[in-house]
Amino acid sequence: MFKPLVPRRRLNRREALGLGAAALAGGALRPRSALAAGTSLFELPIEDGGAHVAGWRTTAVLHAPRRFDLIGLRWARGGHLDAQVRARRRGGGWTPWLTLHASGDHAPDGARAPAGTEPAYTGAADVFQLRLRGSARGLRARFVRAQPTARAARHLTGRLRRRRGRASAHASQSSQPAMISRSQWGGDSVPPRVAPEYGQVQAAFVHHTVNANTYGPDESPGIVLGIARYHRDSNGWNDIGYNFLVDRYGQIFEGRAGGIDQPVIGAQAQGYNSSSTGIACIGTFSAVPQPEPGMDALARLIGWKLSLHGVPTEGSVTVTSLGGPTNRYPSGTPVTIQRIAGHRDGDQTACPGDTLYAQLPALRARASRYAGPLAGITLHAARTRVHSGPLQLSGRLGFPDGSSPDGAPLAIEFAVPGAAFSPIAATTCRADGSWSATVPMSLSGSVRAAFAGDGARPPLASSPIAIRVLPLLRLALSSRRVRRGRNVAVSGTVSPRPATGRVEVRLERRVGRRWLRVQRKRIAVHGGRYATRVRLRRAGLYRVSVLTPGATKRLQVRAR
Repeated sequence: MFKPLVPRRRLNRREALGLGAAALAGGALRPRSALAAGTSLFELPIEDGGAHVAGWRTTAVLHAPRRFDLIGLRWARGGHLDAQVRARRRGGGWTPWLTLHASGDHAPDGARAPAGTEPAYTGAADVFQLRLRGSARGLRARFVRAQPTARAARHLTGRLRRRRGRASAHASQSSQPAMISRSQWGGDSVPPRVAPEYGQVQAAFVHHTVNANTYGPDESPGIVLGIARYHRDSNGWNDIGYNFLVDRYGQIFEGRAGGIDQPVIGAQAQGYNSSSTGIACIGTFSAVPQPEPGMDALARLIGWKLSLHGVPTEGSVTVTSLGGPTNRYPSGTPVTIQRIAGHRDGDQTACPGDTLYAQLPALRARASRYAGPLAGITLHAARTRVHSGPLQLSGRLGFPDGSSPDGAPLAIEFAVPGAAFSPIAATTCRADGSWSATVPMSLSGSVRAAFAGDGARPPLASSPIAIRVLPLLRLALSSRRVRRGRNVAVSGTVSPRPATGRVEVRLERRVGRRWLRVQRKRIAVHGGRYATRVRLRRAGLYRVSVLTPGATKRLQVRAR
């Protein structure tokens, strides 16, 4: 029924029996290698002969090309599978069956998730077995081997646990908890593809990674490294999706690069990444609770992180959904969530597991005991993707000495990448520290709010928020029906002017179900306007497209 496609080699008697005489006779072992040998990410195509079977089906025992620690599945778009996996070393005992969750609910905002699953940590294993329900073409298992390269971080874990234990006896308010940095768990070997992006932190989403809970504390750095490699190299994301990770022993790991004190946009709760931080609990907490050390570390981390951004740990907040295939709410919908929320509150998922989700009310109260004073300046933007025009900003100012912020002046500052911040607007604070301002936006860049200081109180500045100004693009054609061989005038406007000073114009002709490119050219923009001509040499239906970064417009025209 299921045929593993592995490099051909001589099989011993035990392995031949395990694979099955029918698979051998059918030529199921074929030398295919989809990913380069020698990399930490590798895969095994699986020929699914049982896709027509209703309900669950179980594969034979399958042999990975080499030892692995994490496993996930990939398949061609259009398919759907529910999947579980178990694994073991040769001659060892099996792990429990682990659910492989769909990869769509952990994804960058606005991105199309890969067709497949998130990875599950199995520990060092050589063979595996799958349970599947549904059908999909191009099924393949994808593996990561991380533990050997994460050994250098292991000596840190005991020292950090001892340091945290000494601090826990007297810590009551927010201070940065002990944390294993990216360089310490091996993150230098998986650098981000591009520079991180920054948003705002209005809430914290709690997740679980859905792997066996039988790992030891020394294995945790390798689990984090494996997830990072899978997210970046298999999913094609910029970096690991989570902002932080916490294991069942209370160890805290820095996740996505960009600064633990910054509002780094992750890929952990599709549609809400730009307004939240995401913490993953390493393990599966559907039927068992997060242990006490893990809960304490989670409370310390969230109490510190939310206080850092001027956000309370209890209560609710309304954020705007940016949509996505697995989002519970369409793009643009105001969604009210708890400040400390479960992943399932925003997306269609069972994450973070029923039992951990039931622990969230206690976590909120516990995190509030570790929260510090909400000092500093918070900054919220009504939208982070806007067309040229006014943008509504708001926030709150709190001074470290507790003095009244009533009437305190704030400057709203703007900077394009690589340049210094300069003021573009001013406002003053109300008695409760709240403030609001409307600023004009014509260029993409970052905005922040700043208090210059007044002698008695020091200067303060908010974390910047990246604002992307989307171009406003218009397209017009001189005619929608012409004789073949004639020209059609193409014109329109674009605002703001593209950085390149040009737009791209494409002419395509419909052939069957596809659009075939006929012509492509780049047209200069003068005074916000562009104009050109295209010739329709043959009869048929054509499509004219105008493209600029962030916007595309299309119109059809028919030649007779």
